[in-house]
Amino acid sequence: MARITWNETSTLCTALLDDVPVCTLKPKDIGGFTASWLDGRLWAPPSHMPKAAPQVTCFFARIEDAKLAVEKYLLG
Repeated sequence: MARITWNETSTLCTALLDDVPVCTLKPKDIGGFTASWLDGRLWAPPSHMPKAAPQVTCFFARIEDAKLAVEKYLLG
């Protein structure tokens, strides 16, 4: 089974899937965090914009929400 770990610094949080970096979480000046895939994966469009194209980044209000979404996406 795949193993997800987190490497955290004061300005960046990186998700490692079996020790390979796959996603970064960066704090925004306006508050919240952006989650950016590093390996070509895409986030689904927001539910309020179903016709939008999938995106490499996604915004989250809290880091806990971002981590949960990344883990859910990676582990299915």
